[in-house]
Amino acid sequence: MDHQSSLSILCLGADRWQEAVDEDRTINAVFCPFVGQSPGLPGDEIVLSDPMAPRHYRNPYSSLDLVSSSLRLDDTEIELTASHHGNAIQSEWNKRTLVCRWLEETGIDDEYDYIIFDCPPATKIVAQNAIAASHGYIIPVVPEAVMERGAPHLFEMVKSGIDKRLKALAAMGEPRSMHVPESELVGLVITRIQTSKGYSGYTDDHTQHLHSLQRRWEDALVEPYIVQGTGLSQALADGVPVYDRASTQNVGGRGLHRRFRELTAELKQRIDEL
Repeated sequence: MDHQSSLSILCLGADRWQEAVDEDRTINAVFCPFVGQSPGLPGDEIVLSDPMAPRHYRNPYSSLDLVSSSLRLDDTEIELTASHHGNAIQSEWNKRTLVCRWLEETGIDDEYDYIIFDCPPATKIVAQNAIAASHGYIIPVVPEAVMERGAPHLFEMVKSGIDKRLKALAAMGEPRSMHVPESELVGLVITRIQTSKGYSGYTDDHTQHLHSLQRRWEDALVEPYIVQGTGLSQALADGVPVYDRASTQNVGGRGLHRRFRELTAELKQRIDEL
């Protein structure tokens, strides 16, 4: 992301700065009304306009806003699963489109060029809310056996499970203008791939699984691949973007900030084509 970018971006669900955020100003507030923890949906007051908020760090990304997540969201997820209101079908539809409803009622979608949902690769109700409102999704993958098997499973769950069920519920539920009937796979992002002095430049294990992913996904893999490096975890621990660590050996010296810029540009192009 360029400091001077004219694009406006809203990221929902990132949890890096939650310790500095009041519970009522997190994405959890969108789900609380359904489980009886608040009287109604929040407004745009949960949007933080200065999200890069470690006290020592001044946010230079003026076009980036954030709706933080909360550790209590896991508890709310359990309550969402157990909660039902009125007609069973309408209830299932309502609990899976709370984010759609919040976007509609606040009109926030008109204020940003991109809205990004940052959530784990799970198919729980909170994640289904993100999928219901998304035109596309990205799957980060470490080239290892577990994730090689997990990526196809998640893809099929979105296509044949979540989207299919949401469309069935939509036919009998209250219309939601922000509901996207089919969320497209933007691409698989190879991350934390381990380098080596071998023939491919990667460790034998990661090379093996990378080749398997390339055969399975072909054009769905997005380049460049993000290599494992301590600079990334150090930037995360300090609560600053990797782009701001270009002067360090662990980031700039390995060109990680450039790789992220190139990756972001490729993902943006794919997203714009949806």
